[in-house]
Formats: sequence, structure tokens, C-alpha cells
Amino acid sequence: MILPILYSLFNIGTVVCIVVVNKTVFQVAGFQFPTLLVGIHCGITHIGLRVAALLGAFERRKFPKRALIVLALSFIGYNVASLANLALNTVGFYQISKIMATPTTMALESVWLGKKFPRDMRYAVGVMCVGVGLATVTDVQATWIGGLIAIVAAMGAAQSYIFIGKTQHDLGASSNQLLVAYTPYCFVFLMLLSPLDTLLPKKNPNIADNAMIWIMERMTFTKSLLVIFSGCIGLLVSLSTFLLIKETSPLTYNIVGHAKTICILVSGVVFFEDKITSKKFIGIVVALSGMIWYGQIKLRLRKESEKGKKKQDVEQPVTLDNLNLEASCANEKIS
Repeated sequence: MILPILYSLFNIGTVVCIVVVNKTVFQVAGFQFPTLLVGIHCGITHIGLRVAALLGAFERRKFPKRALIVLALSFIGYNVASLANLALNTVGFYQISKIMATPTTMALESVWLGKKFPRDMRYAVGVMCVGVGLATVTDVQATWIGGLIAIVAAMGAAQSYIFIGKTQHDLGASSNQLLVAYTPYCFVFLMLLSPLDTLLPKKNPNIADNAMIWIMERMTFTKSLLVIFSGCIGLLVSLSTFLLIKETSPLTYNIVGHAKTICILVSGVVFFEDKITSKKFIGIVVALSGMIWYGQIKLRLRKESEKGKKKQDVEQPVTLDNLNLEASCANEKIS
């Protein structure tokens, strides 16, 4: 039970950190090329983990290329859909689609993996989603194209979380082994897709039109270090994501994601004096209540599972092999 808690805190800490760092990269450094930035993250992740493997931190393994390419495309599809979702929809509708990723994950796990969720767990997730919605959603305006993209983004997020967990389980791979193996594919695909960044709407007219102009005219040593630092934090985010999903489940990772959102809201109020309305306060309380309820259910289910395993160890099943063994022992005693 300790490892899931540690991995959850690790994931929350790194994601909150990268939100602040990326915001600085976009606004202060003027590097508003999200697809290229994710590609840089993947490149730094691969280099960092490869160095760690050379130093003996873990042993690298070879995996089927098809599985790695599918996992890379799953990751990229999720990120591209999220960027399109944010670009075409208001922040409020974007947040609703992020919330919808949680019940979508439950639905896909039920259909794809045949997993069943207790009724009280479904209620707890519902309470949490309502709370996050109250705390984060402001305006809810969308076109039919924006609504379609939001649905694709929710499906993309859910399938990405599930695919990470399923691939790790099927290949028997550790988080480090899988990350170092599939990030080169992500890097290549994202570099090919990076020109799409020029199509994104720019709120500031002083922002460079493309990455080459930014490198030639705007880049400084400090700004380049900031981009590289963002990539280093991205390595930690990826590692914490894989560790958390492998140790828990895609649904729990979703819940932790909403916990991160609440943490960011609370930190904004505490450290940056953001205004908190009664609606936002009620939403935070309701969301935290749902998360605590979900945590208690997971703890109960874990204890029940452990008791079941102990009971199986104590009660040896009667099988044909056991009966034959007992009969041969009796014959030896008689002779």
C-alpha cells in the first residue's frame, strides 16, 4: 500500500511542477510550440534513461517493434487530441472533456478488459467528477466540431492510460524498460508532426511564427536552459505515470489526475492569492470527499484480496495429483 501512495505523490508533485515550468516556457521564453516541446520531452527522457541503464540502474530489454509503435501512436494521438481540444474549445468545455475521461476509462476497461467496478466505487467516482466540475468549469460553449474533438480527446486519454498498463503487463516490462524503448518512436513521430504548431492560434502577436524563427531571433542561453529543464521534468512525469499505472490501475491514475487539478487550484489560492468563489470552494470539498471515498473503497478491496490469497494458501485444494501422492505414500508404509 506504501508504493501506490509514494507514486501518487511523486506523480502529483512532478505534474504540478511541469505545469508551472511549461507555463513559464510558453509565456516568458515565448516558446509556444507544444508538439515540438513534447517531442523534446521524449528525446530527453530517452537520453536520461539510456544513461541510467549504462550506469546499471536497470537492464534494457528488446520488445516487439509493433507493440512499441502502437504505444507511441497511442501516446501521440492522446496529446494531439488534447491540443486540438484546447485550441477549438473554451477552457470550461475543455475541462468537462478531461473530467469525462474518468467514466470513459471505466467504460473501456469494462468492455476491453472485462473489468467490473463495485457500485459504491461508481458512486464515488461520480461524486468526485461533480466536485471537479463545480471547482473548475466556468463557461460551457462549444461547436459541434469542438464537441466531437472533445469526445475524441476523452477517448484518447482513456485508451492511452489503459494501453500503458496493458502493455506493461503483457510484456512483463518495468517502467524504465518500456519508456527507454518506445520514446525514440514518439520523438520521430512528434518531430514530423511539429509543423502543426504553426496552425495553432497565437494570442500574442509578438510570438515567433515557427521554431526556426524562435531559434534565430529569440533564443537565449537562459531560455534554452528553461526548455531543457522542462524536458527533464517531463522525464520525471513520464516515469511517475508509468510507475503509478503499473502499481495501481488506469482508473486510479485518472483519480490522481483530478487530485492534481485540485492541488493546483488550492496552491493558486494559497500562494498566488487567486480568488475563490463559493462554487469553487464547494466543488473542492465535494471532489475531495469523492476522492477519500474512492480511496477507502480501494483499501477495502485490497484487504479483501489479501485475505482471499491467505485463505487459498492455508486451504490446499484437493486434486487428483494430491490423491495419487497420498495413495503412493500409504503403499510405501504398507510395504
